[in-house]
Amino acid sequence: MGIVQLNQIRAILSLAAFTVPILLFRSAGNLSNSDPVVVKMADASDVISKLKVSVRQVSSSGSSSESSSPPKLAVAVTNTHSSPVAILSWNSPLDPLALQLGLVSFAQVGSDSDSDSYSPIQIPTIQIRRKMPPETDALVTIGAGQTREQVLVLKDPIVPLEKLRGKVRVACAGEWMGVWLSEADAVPKASLEKAGASDDAFRGPFQSEAVDMEF
Repeated sequence: MGIVQLNQIRAILSLAAFTVPILLFRSAGNLSNSDPVVVKMADASDVISKLKVSVRQVSSSGSSSESSSPPKLAVAVTNTHSSPVAILSWNSPLDPLALQLGLVSFAQVGSDSDSDSYSPIQIPTIQIRRKMPPETDALVTIGAGQTREQVLVLKDPIVPLEKLRGKVRVACAGEWMGVWLSEADAVPKASLEKAGASDDAFRGPFQSEAVDMEF
């Protein structure tokens, strides 16, 4: 009976020695599968937060204060990340249709005695349906520490100039449709075909600081 019990104990110990490494391997495998998701979520907010959007008034030639004619404003994106990024320009501050899409807002500022009050200026906007998938020229590369800027001309009927009088508060806000932590030519075709909806693309809001401009 003692020999039988000894054999049973040896069998149990052998089974335990075989089972424990398998469980540890599976547990490690589960952890490694979840790690990329955690890293990606952390990177998403990090990448988006390091894209700084700004607006400024374009002055007339030879003047640092007078508005150009027709009035113009510049919208810029600065990449403060340590790596280059590729941006899908659609519905972004670098979209040539930024004014028509309502990404730029205008508000009439109150008098000098009440400069904290302002009234939104209604600008006509449009809705467009773009051909899918985006072409590669819809991507814009911004190197680490670099800035890309576009100048928007304010003219009728896009912007009713009769409403832009005196001091106007201007800002740019919207949603990034797709941002990749790479240069434009390194964005996978399959990812671009999803217009930024793929897992390797980052999305999130953008908002510039409001700037008062004289018109």
